[in-house]
Amino acid sequence: MSLSLVLSAAKLAMEVGPAAIRGISAMFGGSETADKVAGMVEQVDNALGMNSAQKEMALTRELQKLPPESLVELERIKAEMEKEITRRQELTLNDKQAEHHETQQTIRAGDTAEDPYIRTTRPKMARQSLVATIVYCFLFEGFEAFGFGTGFDVYVATFLSAPAWGYLGLRTLDGFAPHPKGSGAKAIGALAGLVKGRQ
Repeated sequence: MSLSLVLSAAKLAMEVGPAAIRGISAMFGGSETADKVAGMVEQVDNALGMNSAQKEMALTRELQKLPPESLVELERIKAEMEKEITRRQELTLNDKQAEHHETQQTIRAGDTAEDPYIRTTRPKMARQSLVATIVYCFLFEGFEAFGFGTGFDVYVATFLSAPAWGYLGLRTLDGFAPHPKGSGAKAIGALAGLVKGRQ
């Protein structure tokens, strides 16, 4: 049996879980190989004292015990598992986009509220967040310049600036990121780059 197929099938099987694999079996009108794979995943997943990598290797060893004639069916199962993972990723992305949209709608509604207290609260919080971040960064970098401490902590700066980024919709970072507008990856990628640069 092809080792590359077994390795990739084991990784995918651990990711999608036995219930999804049994669902794939039902799509085929019942698949003995899929049912066996689901049972193996359950057995390995319930093993105590094993991390995810060890479980994956244990499942690989079990899959290698399948008869050679199961190879074609395992290929089909693998293809369906890849589709399932893609579907889950799409659902997660859609959820994140919907959450971002709702956040922005809430901010816009606050910006146009008739009550001046509601209308000014979010912009004020965003300004205070931005000022606090700038003061924190300059202050701690100044301490480092005079031999005290190690400068500002990027995680603290990110925490302090979160209200400002939330209000701005992460638009400032969007302009510098190599992604299309409206993509959640652009701001996250820019923040990750900032964190990496400080490490």
